[in-house]
Amino acid sequence: MLQRIQSVYLFIVFVFAVLFAVLPMAYFPAEMADMPLRLSNYYLFFNAIPDLTGEWMGIALLVFFILALVLTVYTTFQYKRRLHQIKMGKLNIFVHAAMILTAFFFLDNIRNQVHDAGFSYGAGIFFPIVSLIIILLANKAIRRDEELIRSADRIR
Repeated sequence: MLQRIQSVYLFIVFVFAVLFAVLPMAYFPAEMADMPLRLSNYYLFFNAIPDLTGEWMGIALLVFFILALVLTVYTTFQYKRRLHQIKMGKLNIFVHAAMILTAFFFLDNIRNQVHDAGFSYGAGIFFPIVSLIIILLANKAIRRDEELIRSADRIR
């Protein structure tokens, strides 16, 4: 039953996760031009600016991203087991919250090392925040389906 609203919500979360990886999380001014920091190429960013520390935060962010992506796809296809789907949704909320915190600590760490006033957040940093809200909506819709089915079972 992939046509349910919660499946649409989870598909949107998947699309936002891909956009988070592709779009810049932040812009840092360099000597030549603004350097965008993307999740998909953060290691190039660290190679371009010497003496930066905190590359492990980028790896942690990448792990959280992959885990969130896998959980979103897995949760979408668990439509026959609604209670399990709700539990996976809660776990996905936790992973997204950890991803958001790691992303902001990661960017703050780099901003403190660069010491430049031209720092600005990119569009990509806001997608996990919106995804968190959409996962909450998906869990609410799954819970509503479960209540509907339980009420129908009581009538029989």
